[in-house]
Amino acid sequence: MLITVKKINLMLSAILLLGFFNVEFVYGSNNVITVYADREIGRINKNVFGNNFIGYDPPTYEKGSGEYYGYSDYGAGAWDPEQDKPVKEVMDLSKQAGITILRFPGGCGTHFYNWKDAVGEGRKRFLYGVEEFLTTAREAGAEAVITVSYFTGNEEDAADLVEYLNAADNGSNPNGGTDLSAERAKNPNKVKFFEIGNEVWHGNHRDIKKVLPEEYAKRYLKYYEAMKAVDPSIKIGVVLHTADWNRRVLGIVKGRLDFGIIHTYPTPVWGKKLERMRPERIFSVSLAIPVLKDRFDFPQTLKLLKEKSGRDIPLAITEYNGGFVQKKPVPYRHSLGTALINAELLRIFMKPGHNVIMANYWQFSNSYWGMIKSEGERLYFMKHDYRNPITYEKRPNFYVYELYNKHFGDILIDADVKTGSYEIGKYEPYIRMLVKRIKSGAIIKKNLLSGKWKIREFPGVYAKEKDGVLEIDFKNPEEFNYYHSIKRAKVEPDTYYRLSGYIRTEGLTGKKGVCLEILDNRNRAKNPSTAVTKEITGTGEWQYVETVYETSSNTRYVIIRGRRIGVQGPLKGKAFFKDVKLEKHPCPGYTHTVFICKRRHEQGWRQGLSHGNKQKHG
Repeated sequence: MLITVKKINLMLSAILLLGFFNVEFVYGSNNVITVYADREIGRINKNVFGNNFIGYDPPTYEKGSGEYYGYSDYGAGAWDPEQDKPVKEVMDLSKQAGITILRFPGGCGTHFYNWKDAVGEGRKRFLYGVEEFLTTAREAGAEAVITVSYFTGNEEDAADLVEYLNAADNGSNPNGGTDLSAERAKNPNKVKFFEIGNEVWHGNHRDIKKVLPEEYAKRYLKYYEAMKAVDPSIKIGVVLHTADWNRRVLGIVKGRLDFGIIHTYPTPVWGKKLERMRPERIFSVSLAIPVLKDRFDFPQTLKLLKEKSGRDIPLAITEYNGGFVQKKPVPYRHSLGTALINAELLRIFMKPGHNVIMANYWQFSNSYWGMIKSEGERLYFMKHDYRNPITYEKRPNFYVYELYNKHFGDILIDADVKTGSYEIGKYEPYIRMLVKRIKSGAIIKKNLLSGKWKIREFPGVYAKEKDGVLEIDFKNPEEFNYYHSIKRAKVEPDTYYRLSGYIRTEGLTGKKGVCLEILDNRNRAKNPSTAVTKEITGTGEWQYVETVYETSSNTRYVIIRGRRIGVQGPLKGKAFFKDVKLEKHPCPGYTHTVFICKRRHEQGWRQGLSHGNKQKHG
C-alpha cells in the first residue's frame, strides 16, 4: 500500500511523536512502534499549522519596550516599509514552515489597536497595516484570521472592518456611511475568520483590570450581529477561558458563534519562579499538560459548546507555545524541549475528534517568542537595508513545522507506541495538584544539602572537591565497595524526599557503576533503609539521575553518599558528581509512577501518525 519512502516518512513521524512522557531515558532498542497503514483515522486539517504575524504598537500596553516601529511598521521583520513589500527571506521561511493561516495583529497588542489607523494612503504610522498584512499572508500562501479589538472602538467599527475587507466595490455600501470598500484595493480580500477580543478576561493592561463573563458575552453579541449583517458568510469566534467563564459566556451567547477560542501555554509556573526549578521538573510537568488537554479539557469544552449551542462547534487554538517567560539559565522557549511540547500539541490538534478548525503558534519572527530571528542585535531588522539580503536563523521550534511540511502527508493513521511511559488518566489529579502547588510556591524548595563533601581517605582512591564538583579517581583499591564521600541533611519523619544530581564517568571499569545513595543512618546495621539512583559506568557525558526516598517515623537525619556498590576486586577510572540536591517531594501518589517510576511499566500509548495520500517525497 505504501511505497518505501513513505514508510521512512512514517518512521520519522513515529520518532518525532513517540515517548514524550518517558520518566527515564529509553534507548531505541526498548521502543516498539507498530504502524497500522490500513487504519485511517481521518484527514488532517492543515490549518493546524498556523502562526501569528504581529503588527500592533507595543507601547500601547508594554512599558518601555522601545519597539514602536518594529511591529507596527516592520511586522517584526516581515515587511519592508521603504520598498513597501514583504521581506523575501521571511516569506521564504514561512513557506518552508508550511504556514497555512496567519493571525493578526497579535495578542494583547490588539487591545488598543484601531484598524482605521492602519489603512489608507499617506500613513505615518502603522505602515505594516491591514492591507500589508494581507499582502504577506497571500505571499506566504496562507489564509487570514483577524482579531477585532474588544477595548478599542465598538461594534460599528468592527462591521466597518468587515465591509472594508469583504464587500464588493459596486456601490452597495452594506454598512452605510462611508463606502469603505471603495477605499481599499479593487478586489475584496474575503477574510473568513474573525475573533472578538484577545484574552479579554484579564482586562486591557491599563485602566480595566478585569472583564466579567457576562460583560464580555453581551458586548460580543453586539459585534456578532453587526458583523454578520455586513457579511453573513464570515466565521466569528468567542473567547474561552476557564470552565466557569465558558459556562457563563456560552449561557448567554448560546448558538451565536462559529468557533471557540482557546490559548494554551504549557508550563508549571510563569516568570522567575521557573528560574528556581530544575529543567527536568519543568519539562516533566509541561510535557504532561498537553495530554490533559487531549484527554480531558478539549473533550469537556467541546461537550459544553454543543450543550449550550445545540450543535458541534469547532475549536480555534489561536495562540500556543511553551509558556516559558524567563531568561536564566537559558530561555527555555527557544529550546528543543519546547519544540517537543509544540510537536505534542500538534499531534493533539490534528486529531479529527477534537474538531480544531485552526491552530496558530505564537509567534513567527523576531520579538520575544519568534521561531526565526534576524542577524544582528534584537532590532537589527529595523535598520537593515533591504536592497541587500538579510540572514535569518531558525530556532528549534521552526524545525517541527518544517518537518511536518516537508515529510508528512494529509491522512492520520493509527499506531501503537510501546515505550517507558506512564498512563496519565488516573494520575491527572496529581498533575493538576502539582501544578497548583508549584504556582503557589509550595514545592519550590531550596536544596537541603549545603557545604562541602566530607571525604574520608581510602587506599587507592583519590577524591577531591573543586568548584562544587566531587571528583573520585579510582586506582586499583583493595575493594571497590566505595562509600567514603558523604553529606548530611536534617529531614522530617514520614516524608518523601527527592535526591538528584548529575554524574559523569571517564574510563570507569567494571559492570557496576557509581551512583548517589540516600541512607537513614539510624542503626543501619539492624534496620537498613536506603535508596539509590541508577548507576553510571564507562565513559560518557553528564547524566541526570534521581531517586525518591521516604523517611521513617523516627528519622531525623539522612546521609548522602557518592557510592559504588560492589565486591572486592580492582577498579580503575574517574567519577564526577555535581549539582547534587535533596528536596521535599510533592506527593507519594506521584512519586513511583510518574517522575521516578521505581516500578517501571511497559505500557502502550495509542496515538495517530500521518502519512501521505498518493504523494511522493524525495
